[in-house]
Amino acid sequence: MLTTDSPDGVDARLNATLVAELRSSGWLRTDRVGAAFEAVRRGWFIPPEVSRGEAYGNEVVFTNRAGDGTPTSSVSAPWLVAGMLERLAPHDGEHILEIGSGGWNAALLRHLVGPSGRVTSIDIDPEVVARARRSLAGTPWQDVHVAQGDGRAGLPADAPYDAIVITVQASSIEPAWLDQLEPGGRLVVPLRVRGMGRLLTFAAEGDHWRGGGWEQCGFVRMRGEGTDQHQGVGFALGDGARLRVHDSVLPSDATITGAASQTRRELWSGVVVGATEHTRPVVDLWLATALDRYGRLHPSAAKPQDTERGLLPLSGGSSATWSGSTLAYVTMRAADSTGTRYEYGVAWHGPDPEPAERMVEHLRGWDREQRGGPGPSLMLYRVGHAPASPTGRVLVHQGVHQEPRLVLTWP
Repeated sequence: MLTTDSPDGVDARLNATLVAELRSSGWLRTDRVGAAFEAVRRGWFIPPEVSRGEAYGNEVVFTNRAGDGTPTSSVSAPWLVAGMLERLAPHDGEHILEIGSGGWNAALLRHLVGPSGRVTSIDIDPEVVARARRSLAGTPWQDVHVAQGDGRAGLPADAPYDAIVITVQASSIEPAWLDQLEPGGRLVVPLRVRGMGRLLTFAAEGDHWRGGGWEQCGFVRMRGEGTDQHQGVGFALGDGARLRVHDSVLPSDATITGAASQTRRELWSGVVVGATEHTRPVVDLWLATALDRYGRLHPSAAKPQDTERGLLPLSGGSSATWSGSTLAYVTMRAADSTGTRYEYGVAWHGPDPEPAERMVEHLRGWDREQRGGPGPSLMLYRVGHAPASPTGRVLVHQGVHQEPRLVLTWP
């Protein structure tokens, strides 16, 4: 007899609480995906040394780390898994490829595609593959095909697929993923765009692909040949802050550290937003599109020693730009006494006000032209289909245009 104190009863109760939380927070939007979460309990796919509370918590569980402590595999946070499945919208009878394995998400997918559907899951790590196979064995979802290999190449032997979902952080869109999709197929991928992790959904649109969605997200990095070169370049600055630059001309270390040591000055834009508008992610994308020299300035975990003069990037990181002598980055201040409205501005360090003035004009431009709009699209163009003069920011890695060509564009 099942009781709430038995191991299975505890799992059932904790899983019901997790599902209720995901529903109330809006991550579970459809009955189909909600029913999958009810049927496929996360705790069955978590290593046994993890507590039951953590197994059914709404946070990521890291399952392996490299020698330097960097996570190399994980069971993703339930809210993020739910969001990706809602985006992917698997249908009965579909064949879906998951890149980045572990077991739980593959089982959810297998449940969602029904008896006539198929799921293939691939991972580069033999330990992850073995864990996924063990956790799926003896379950109703044991017929998931779990393969070992570099997910950047997809799995041509099982192709074509109606949908592909990437569950590791990608720095580019691989041509193989597009090649292995059925016409009209969907691709859901957490992509790093100029240093920002964003969850995107791509669909074919004529001779190109259009991606949107743009939720902030973080995943374990994709591994394999050709991935490390796209992780950006870091600069250690004062007060423990760090500037990380992706897909941009790099400043010299001496220039950027010298600028950061100088007194902070501020320039305010007059652009006032409400705290509940959640504008920072879209403003960051706007600046990443507009600025040739673009990076992310991240704060130290410790409080700066000199809050009057020192570096004060926003929590979670500030969009930043620079000149030959000056560093500038986005800041905010309270716009009223309620603590619910804030004004965008730019802080800068160095003798040249031009980077700050340019950033402020771009903030005002976003306010005039895009505030409240649908946001940007990321266009993918295959060889021979890219426009000669695309409108938007052409994203490049290490100064090289990759295939497919990625263009960040706004309506």
